Amino acid sequence: MIMNGPVPPERQAASKYNYKIFALINGLSYMCLGETVIILLAVQLDCRDYIISALGAMLYFGFLLLPLGKNVTARVGAARSQGIFWILRNFSALLVAAATPVSLYVSHSLAVIILLTGAFLFYGFRAAGAVMVQPLLGEMTNRSDRSAFIALTTALFYVTCVLALAVISVVLHYTRSVWALTGIIIVGAMFGFTSSHFISRIDETGAIRDSARKPILGELRILWKDRPLRLLLAGGFVINLAVIMLIPISMLALKRGYGVSNTNALLFALLQMAASVLLSYFIVKATRKLGPRRIMIVTYLFMLLIGVLVTECGSQLFVALDIGADPFMVLVQGVSRMTGMSYGSSTTIIMLLCLLVILLTDRHHIRPGTVFTMFCTGPIVDMYATLFGRIIPDSRPLPL
Repeated sequence: MIMNGPVPPERQAASKYNYKIFALINGLSYMCLGETVIILLAVQLDCRDYIISALGAMLYFGFLLLPLGKNVTARVGAARSQGIFWILRNFSALLVAAATPVSLYVSHSLAVIILLTGAFLFYGFRAAGAVMVQPLLGEMTNRSDRSAFIALTTALFYVTCVLALAVISVVLHYTRSVWALTGIIIVGAMFGFTSSHFISRIDETGAIRDSARKPILGELRILWKDRPLRLLLAGGFVINLAVIMLIPISMLALKRGYGVSNTNALLFALLQMAASVLLSYFIVKATRKLGPRRIMIVTYLFMLLIGVLVTECGSQLFVALDIGADPFMVLVQGVSRMTGMSYGSSTTIIMLLCLLVILLTDRHHIRPGTVFTMFCTGPIVDMYATLFGRIIPDSRPLPL
């Protein structure tokens, strides 16, 4: 409901309650309708690999309908707009479920078209409905409790996702029928219809509607002139592109590469989701003490550390097995042999020299992550060199 003037505290409390219920039910709905279940259905219907990859990428192709969400919000407000698109989202999920009888009794090619269309509309309406979710959250919270409320509702969403995924795993353990997956999608749509009722009951001011009525071309021009924001957009594009490439491939590798059952594939997804729930719990506590800005910095540095651990593991494994090395590692080996320093110390010295050159030429390329990577890579290299030196024997039974 759009109110004249600020939302009173008691209506804010009611809106928070409705949003929490929405997050709980939406977690049940999304897990029944998410890309994991849709990809498993496509595999069960014997779709080709490129079709399954396209289905996994529909989460991002659906962003094309974001302007539609802005236009509807400009007419009816954010809460009602999300409620409308959530209903359309669930009708689209029923269209995905319709691919099963069409494939079995009518035409497989037509079923693929229905599956792709339903998935695109499902993710598109979902994106259009959520386009104003952040301003809507701002209407029901204030600066002091906003970050904690977002973390709490995210945790509630993930908890119900885990519960739904566990139940789905049990169901698919006892049946491998394609109708079981179809029924799961239908149940998810029913949960989605229910959740739309609660999101529509959230109160808001007319500020979001007025903001949605403004043209965005001018804001885009201003945004493009801001270099840090351009870099942020570029980083988001690269991350999303990597996710698009990896989401369907991981499930395809499990199903067609390793031949695992639907239950085990879902257990893999369950493990990922459980990790998200656990991290959400700790983030809630840490956010209350440190604040959202510090949490974001620590999170990104942790992600950077994970990336260095993964890349250096592969690099040092190649060196330990005497099967080659990348050009930078060849330079590190040469410096190490000439100076007697360890691989890690040589890596740090070389990276420090590179940093000095960048400082003299174009220091704008240096960021906190650059310095962090320079100082953590060396110890990680030495750690892997020591570890692999102990567990990989010098004499192997077969030449590599």
